[in-house]
Amino acid sequence: MRLPLHRLLLVLATLLLVGNLYAQTAVVSGTVTNHNGSPAVNVTVSIAGRASLTDVRGKYRIVGVPFGQQTLRILQNKKVLKQLALNVTAATVTHNETLP
Repeated sequence: MRLPLHRLLLVLATLLLVGNLYAQTAVVSGTVTNHNGSPAVNVTVSIAGRASLTDVRGKYRIVGVPFGQQTLRILQNKKVLKQLALNVTAATVTHNETLP
């Protein structure tokens, strides 16, 4: 059984489109500050198995975060300072957080 070329191309295009829909990822970024408003420097922000250290301004950026409900953790010296649920629904998500 041979498929006409246009049907084969349609099937391949559909498979590629569906694969891209399931493989959507986002960039999550933001700023972490201490309770007094100063930047939280060298704090680890982790989400979906990816992590980033905050810079001297408390800013972080994590690429390749899958869409959907994720757990964001803020750690320092392997101690979890804060943990929260984050729903990733767009290609870029900005989330700022203040530490207790």
